[in-house]
Amino acid sequence: MTCQFVKVLIFTCVLSGCAAFDKQEVSGQPVVMPIAPPVGPARRIVQQITALWPGRQEILVCVLELDERHIAMAGLSNEGLSLFNLTYDGKKLELDKSPLLPDTMAPEFIITDLQLAYWPIAMLQKILPAQWRLEAGQNHRHLYYQNQKRVDVNYLSSDAGWPKDVELINYPYNYRLRIKTISYTQ
Repeated sequence: MTCQFVKVLIFTCVLSGCAAFDKQEVSGQPVVMPIAPPVGPARRIVQQITALWPGRQEILVCVLELDERHIAMAGLSNEGLSLFNLTYDGKKLELDKSPLLPDTMAPEFIITDLQLAYWPIAMLQKILPAQWRLEAGQNHRHLYYQNQKRVDVNYLSSDAGWPKDVELINYPYNYRLRIKTISYTQ
């Protein structure tokens, strides 16, 4: 096994756990926040995502294109190796992923973490299932499930519209995402 292959496998294991929402069962129904609809205006964003968990760190580059009709995301290793491509049109989620990625990788988790950090708060609050609560302040968002804090989103830069430096902390899965926007084109 090459070092690059091992790094990709480690990072994808983190991604497969990167979820603001737990698929635990309650009364036979999974507890998962629905994916919010796409939002405009049309834009293209390139981000470097550093995933941190106890004793490890991996870096992913994401290219995101979105408008009011669709979300398209490509994930690349820091060395440029394609890891996945996904699209979402508000109804259907499609994923094309590298064979290096485990079957357990759930693309809706990537989108929900992204939406938790960047989508309008009112839109997210409107689609939250029962027992979920999202609170927002000037530089943060807190997501709760049954009054237990699940996720913190901290805005480390004060950019209007699309913060360029964000930290997302997921307590149940014990990981942090540090999201740095490299380019933003509207």
